[in-house]
Amino acid sequence: MVISAATPAVSTTPYAPPVPRPPLEVVETERSEPRGVAPPTTYSLCRRCDTRLMRGYDEPQCPSCGYVDYSHALEEAPDKAKCVISSATLHVLRYVGDFPSLSETLALVKLIRVRNRVVYAVNCPFCERAMDQSSLSGKRPDVREQRYKCMDGHRVSLVPSKNGALGWK
Repeated sequence: MVISAATPAVSTTPYAPPVPRPPLEVVETERSEPRGVAPPTTYSLCRRCDTRLMRGYDEPQCPSCGYVDYSHALEEAPDKAKCVISSATLHVLRYVGDFPSLSETLALVKLIRVRNRVVYAVNCPFCERAMDQSSLSGKRPDVREQRYKCMDGHRVSLVPSKNGALGWK
């Protein structure tokens, strides 16, 4: 085996320098909208580096420099099924009890969210104050009723009527 300390052989392929490209033209355009407003296109470009903005969770963000376009409005599709809580419906309940003198008395009930559940916010039909939910005795579990009590001592029970609508007694 022979080891040579000579310089390596020069490549026989000729070297070709890269072809020079013409310089890029910089075209100045006038902006019709102020600097902080996004252009009315389907996608926007970054104000700093002209890279296409990517949609994050809330706002469009530049993946190159991190610029976030906070002026961009979210396009939300209209919900076909409205949420029970966001509908802000005020229910007017009729008296379904045994006393005919209270048959014309109405109770106002609204749905509200308390932590992770939906409950009724009941106004007292007698004094118009807000009522707090009280516990049931537990002796009649077959009856689906919710009891409420106001600060003046009035008691109202929300019960489903025979036709399925909600009433109070």
